[in-house]
Order: sequence, then structure tokens, then C-alpha cells
Amino acid sequence: MTATDLAPRRLGGGRILVVERGEESAACLTAMLRLNGFDARSAQTGAEALQLLDEHEPLAVIIDLDLPDMDSCDAIRRMRSRTNPPVSTIVVTAYNDPARRLAARDAGAAAYLLKPARPAELVKLLHEIDPILD
Repeated sequence: MTATDLAPRRLGGGRILVVERGEESAACLTAMLRLNGFDARSAQTGAEALQLLDEHEPLAVIIDLDLPDMDSCDAIRRMRSRTNPPVSTIVVTAYNDPARRLAARDAGAAAYLLKPARPAELVKLLHEIDPILD
């Protein structure tokens, strides 16, 4: 059992995919999203994220820039190219380098937040990016 198993979900919440290398970080972020009414799932690698993208069909993806198996900007491009319309993507990372921020935006990320992201800010951003998530 993980922390995400303990977080209640309201039926019909917008589907969110969390792509985060760290198991604890992924569990905390997923639990926070579930507590805010989202149907959140998590992946720890780019390959797992691509598989869950097809199975879960999320309306948005929250991704870190430190994946163990592929470049995160490449993962963003691949995820966005596999969905129609392209899935909204938010980067939540510890990297504050302007070049990484630009690369993520060029890959299609709609927003870039530094860790630790404030839950209220992230939830608000999800609603702004995709009104279907309201």
C-alpha cells in the first residue's frame, strides 16, 4: 500500500499523469492531486509514461526533467504527438536553468514550475490549462 492508495478520489475527476523519477515525490504529488478531485496516476520512467498515456488517456501530464531512461523533452514531444489534441504538459522540476526552461517550452510544455510546487498553484494551473479539468 502506498500513500496514493489512502487518498480518496471523487468520481469523474480529470485524468492526470504524473511522471516523476522519485517514488516518494510521485506518491505525494499523486495523492495531492487525488485529494483535489483529480484521477491521478504516476509513472517513474518515460517508457512507463508512454504506456500509461495510451491506457489512462490523461487530459494533462505533470513531468519532471530528470527521467532515468530518456530525455524528458523528448518524452514531452512523444507524448504530445501521440494524443489529439496534444496533451497539456506541465514541468515540475528542481532545474532552474533558463536553457532547460526554454527546451521544455520548445518541446511543448505549457508551464514550468520549480520544486517544491505549491499545491494550490499547480491545481489552479491545471484548471487554467484545460478547462475540462474543472
